Amino acid sequence: MKKGIILIVMLIAGIGFAQDLEESIYVATETFNKNQTKGGLDELNKSSLQFETQLTTKNEYYAFINLLVNKAYYLNKINHKKEAINSYEKAHQLYNTHKIYSYDIVDYCLIPLGVLYHKTNAYIKAEQIISYYLQLAEKQNNKEQQISGYINLAKLYQSLSKHQQVIAIVNKGLQIEALKKQQQRNLNYIKRKSELLLETDQKRLLLENDLIINGFNTRTIEELQLTYETALQNEDYELAYRCLNQIKPLKINKLTSARNRAQFSFQEAQLHFKRNENDKAVAKLKNCLAILLPNFNGIDLPKTSDLYPENTFIDIFDLYAALQTEPENALQYYDLSFYVSQLLTQDQTSQESYILSASINKDRSEKCIALLYDMYQEKGDPIYAVRAFNYAERHKALALKWYTNKRTLLEQQPTDSLLLKEQRLLKQQQQFTNRLLNRPVNKAQLLERDSLQLRLITTSTALKQLQDSISKRFPSNYSKPINIKNLKSKLKTDEASLVTYFYGKNALFQFILSPEHIDFNRIDLSTSKQESISTFIDYFENASVINNNISQFTHNAFRLYELLKLNAISDYQNLIIVADGILNFIPFESLLTQETTTSNYSEMPFLVKQHRIAYHTSTAFYLETKPYQFSNSALGVFPVFDNSPLKLTYSLNEAEQIDSEINTAFLMYNDATKQDVLAQINKYSILHLSTHAHSGNFTTPANIDFIDSKLQVQELYTLDLTNDLVVLSGCETGVGILQKGEGSMNLARGFKYAGVSNLLVSLWKINDLSTSQLMSSFYSDLKKTESAFAANQDSKLTYLKNPDISNIKKSPYYWSAFVYFGDLTEPKASNSDYLILYIILGLIIAFLSWLLIFKRKTWKR
Repeated sequence: MKKGIILIVMLIAGIGFAQDLEESIYVATETFNKNQTKGGLDELNKSSLQFETQLTTKNEYYAFINLLVNKAYYLNKINHKKEAINSYEKAHQLYNTHKIYSYDIVDYCLIPLGVLYHKTNAYIKAEQIISYYLQLAEKQNNKEQQISGYINLAKLYQSLSKHQQVIAIVNKGLQIEALKKQQQRNLNYIKRKSELLLETDQKRLLLENDLIINGFNTRTIEELQLTYETALQNEDYELAYRCLNQIKPLKINKLTSARNRAQFSFQEAQLHFKRNENDKAVAKLKNCLAILLPNFNGIDLPKTSDLYPENTFIDIFDLYAALQTEPENALQYYDLSFYVSQLLTQDQTSQESYILSASINKDRSEKCIALLYDMYQEKGDPIYAVRAFNYAERHKALALKWYTNKRTLLEQQPTDSLLLKEQRLLKQQQQFTNRLLNRPVNKAQLLERDSLQLRLITTSTALKQLQDSISKRFPSNYSKPINIKNLKSKLKTDEASLVTYFYGKNALFQFILSPEHIDFNRIDLSTSKQESISTFIDYFENASVINNNISQFTHNAFRLYELLKLNAISDYQNLIIVADGILNFIPFESLLTQETTTSNYSEMPFLVKQHRIAYHTSTAFYLETKPYQFSNSALGVFPVFDNSPLKLTYSLNEAEQIDSEINTAFLMYNDATKQDVLAQINKYSILHLSTHAHSGNFTTPANIDFIDSKLQVQELYTLDLTNDLVVLSGCETGVGILQKGEGSMNLARGFKYAGVSNLLVSLWKINDLSTSQLMSSFYSDLKKTESAFAANQDSKLTYLKNPDISNIKKSPYYWSAFVYFGDLTEPKASNSDYLILYIILGLIIAFLSWLLIFKRKTWKR
């Protein structure tokens, strides 16, 4: 009886405590909403820490999620966007973990979170979250949330210049029933702006301008804004000025947020700059900073410690830089833009985010490099060349550097639990991303897609939280400046010269570094020079183009050699090339170092005759290369595709040649399955793939064929490979879609991402006896020299010297497709070299002995 009474009392007390906790959370939230100050926020944070440890029931979690959402709303209002995002993310995490589905998570959390991701340049996360809640809204037939989703997704894609997608999304939004007039105007404005930027609707918009000039008061704010932007596009700054003055009272009032007021003030500054009213532009920019930074004195540069992740700062500092007359002042403002850009990316968890960041920052890098080039020309001080070089390298292959830095850190700290967990989550994130790339075709797959979207968002949030802890323990250095002293020391050790390019909108900049000095060149990208580059690349579209006009090829090959200013590196046999933009598609070995009239390819002065060349996507990768360790162990993968139109006729020849040189295990014909290859890949030092491959396009990523299926490049991002060397003897394994800043998204990059340091890849489609001949020479030389770097050059020279190969087949089309990425391993001396050395030493010893005997006889006399 007593036990029963005690249990009842405990149950009642437990219920009362639960009700008290739930009520306390609501009271704390309401108290904060009435006192939204720094002190009020501090009190809320203290209470939150206590509440969180006691949560047990769904009602308590509901109340706590509501608290977090209210807190996030306030943090966003006072421009603490990072903290606001963290609060929204935590609310969403608790919502999913504890299944608090009665809470309207879309309206109160996901919609504002998507907007915040967009505002802080977290474009990939914004796309994920908006797509996710849009799918939820469509399933629940929630029209309001659907409209919000379409508007926010369209705005996001507009920021990313994906205007065709913008128009398609807006058209879907306009079809929704019960669309309010304001929503309709908003969607139409977004659509018409993208049409303007695509220049598909410019004529109609220009005609509308005449109507709007005399009818401002009857026009909506969206139409005025569109007219303003159209006027800017057409450099009609007077019309733009009148529009902006009409927009201001409609857009700016006491309730306007600080960020929106700062953005409008920036628009005014930008227009003053366009109108050559620089003093007015500076005054407006100072006003922008005063709004965003209450402690800004209007005189000194803002301190980096006062800045926070807000892309309006980037607009402000870039315009400040453009207004400067002193280059050093301009560079200081650009550096502030780069600093804020880095703040915006520090919480990113996917390589796609870093690729976008590199693309956005590339134009600013070009402006900095151009300023430093002028200073270098004027003063001749190499320090300007070094500074420009670091601007050129800073965002090159940024995503690849970000990930390889994580891989290297884990290699250095192999037992660190945080790093191990991060690697697991990164792989998981990539796997979810890969699965989402497959378009759904039925209802079951649609449901799986919804689940994958949520798991991807959850994983990204967990990664971000984990990275905060990791960054405190291991500060990131993936974007650190290149240490020139260390670089020159490595070049001296390798007896090499480095040539790196920066391909900009207006100019091609070149840096040539040797152990002794640095050269800094600018190559104007005139139409004719761009045509010279593209014409040379076009020579390798098929086998007949070069042979049909050999004299024209030789002329263009030498002309491009001069255009790219490669004569300055003639003193160094070993050469590293860091290409950029479309230069990634140039086989540099096939350039000619002199003008020639011969049509005999073996006699032509190809660059390959003077230099061993290694390629890299960034100088940082050259600095970090590990010495290549040869091991006589290879896995050869040869699907052959017998009895099919895809049959690789000469693949068997290639297999025989490799087998005669290297200890090779083969997966051939039906054994060359993707699963079997991936299961055995890390058991061998060398991986040789002789198969079909494809460079991909904007809808299909680069991929490589096995007998049963394809391996997509993004699948490589989930692998950890230990091979010392990978040879991709397939078509186009070294080319792919160019990503501005990041480079070519090819299979070579995929293998580098997976951990392979040394690669031999192809730049175009070639399946010919020449490939098997080259591979035979390559492996023969590799076994002798134990250097893939040297073997790549030697195999090409052997091919050119071979008297059994016809002149037509010695066209660069057949031998220059394969390029090497990796370490500049010094070739090991061959046995014949040692024999010659022993003979010379023997002769010297014999001569000295004879001389000694001769002198003794002379002394006796």
